[in-house]
Order: sequence, then C-alpha cells, then structure tokens
Amino acid sequence: MRPSCIVLAALLAAPAALAAPPPGKICIDPRRSYQALYLEGHDIVARQTIGRDHRQLRLSTTCIGLRSADMIRLSSDFNCVGMGDDVIAGTIDGHRQTCRISHAEPYTPPAAP
Repeated sequence: MRPSCIVLAALLAAPAALAAPPPGKICIDPRRSYQALYLEGHDIVARQTIGRDHRQLRLSTTCIGLRSADMIRLSSDFNCVGMGDDVIAGTIDGHRQTCRISHAEPYTPPAAP
C-alpha cells in the first residue's frame, strides 16, 4: 500500500474520532458556562456549553414547581455537580427556592418520530 493512501485514510478517519464525545464521567462545572433547563416533574437537564464535552445530565431534584422557573442555577463545592449539590430556581416575580440534587444520570433525548 502506498504511503499516500495511508495518510488519506488517516485524514478521513480523524473527524469521526474528534467528533466522538469523551468517554467517562460527565462533568458540569457550575463555575463555567452551562445550560440548565426544566425537563419534567422535579427533573432538569444540564450540559456544559463550552469545551469539548456537551453531553447532558438528567438531574432529579427536591425542587417544587420547576415548570414555572425562569432561571435555574447550579452550585457545587467541587468542580462537577452531583448528588447533594444545590439547585437554585427563581421566577421573574422574585420567588426563589434552593433545593438539592437527589440523583444524576446521563440523559439521552428521545428520538424524533
């Protein structure tokens, strides 16, 4: 096989390798740019918005009435949010609640029909 064919094959395979999400734990650092949105019930979905890893976490919380929240913030004593960390939810009229993350797991959005 000619060296130019090997180089071409490596260049074609590189974008797929770069596009794959990094393996391992999903880390959302609330000190950096992230997005947290209401999902359903007591659950929110969060993802880091800068960097390479944009995988999502489904976070179950002890919050009540998240559907009406206009702002959802995360807080952690460490670099990555997890069980026991704070969720702060607020509405535009000033109502605010601080609650806890009770469960965290990777989130995969349902497939579109």
